[in-house]
Amino acid sequence: MSHCGFRRIGGRRHARGWVLRYRDGLARMVVAGLFLVWAQAALAQKGQPLGPGLGQLGSMLDDKSHAVRLKAAEGLGRVGGRQAVGMLRKGLHDKELEVRIAAAAALGRIGGWTAVTVLAEALKDPEPQVRVRAVEALCEAGTVNSIPILARVFDDEAESVRLRAALMLGQIGHHRAVPALAEASLDDPSPAVRAAATRHLGIVGARDQRAVQALRRVLSDREPAVRMRAVEALGNVQTAQAVPALQTALQDADPAVRSRATATLGHVLARTLE
Repeated sequence: MSHCGFRRIGGRRHARGWVLRYRDGLARMVVAGLFLVWAQAALAQKGQPLGPGLGQLGSMLDDKSHAVRLKAAEGLGRVGGRQAVGMLRKGLHDKELEVRIAAAAALGRIGGWTAVTVLAEALKDPEPQVRVRAVEALCEAGTVNSIPILARVFDDEAESVRLRAALMLGQIGHHRAVPALAEASLDDPSPAVRAAATRHLGIVGARDQRAVQALRRVLSDREPAVRMRAVEALGNVQTAQAVPALQTALQDADPAVRSRATATLGHVLARTLE
């Protein structure tokens, strides 16, 4: 039953009295934990109305204990729905880093376009850790619909955030991500980001001519590690243009890159003859 947790301690009114009477942080954490259990039970009862308990759970985002606010965000993520998304927007602006991260994770768990639009706000958070979690949550929440938002993340000042954007676009695995990954593979100031974008470009753009064109240009990158990722990515490409690109890499100044290009070209040629 969706409200069984509160009936065992005397009904909803009694539970509300608990919240009002206990003021110390430990007691509020216990109450928030009870709400979390109730939220999980509510999920199991499809079609059952959530009642006023959802509002009470959301109100715990205003509690003075950040541990309680964190539990409230987690509970809202389990309950889901548009009402929970609206409440979690407040959590994204919490003064505590951990609560903002929990709110972003909860929105990713809920998913849907409304959650995606709210998560886009978290990409402006001053802390890179929150922005990284928001990028991950966008992948979870919106998949293909998140690609335009994730593409803008490559303007972020933090390398860690841009790296995670490349990874998430690779996980989504849709060809709509090719332009963003191609641009990052060529223009990002960080060799690590360029390498990551290059690697995932070969996966996402395996049948896309635009990916091959970008990878050929990446073969001129000043960093051998990035050029190596381009060679490997070309090995995933399933178009005829991969062969001449790999032939170019056979002349690379770095022997490790030439070695990888030689091995990759052999695999690609063998595959075409199968």
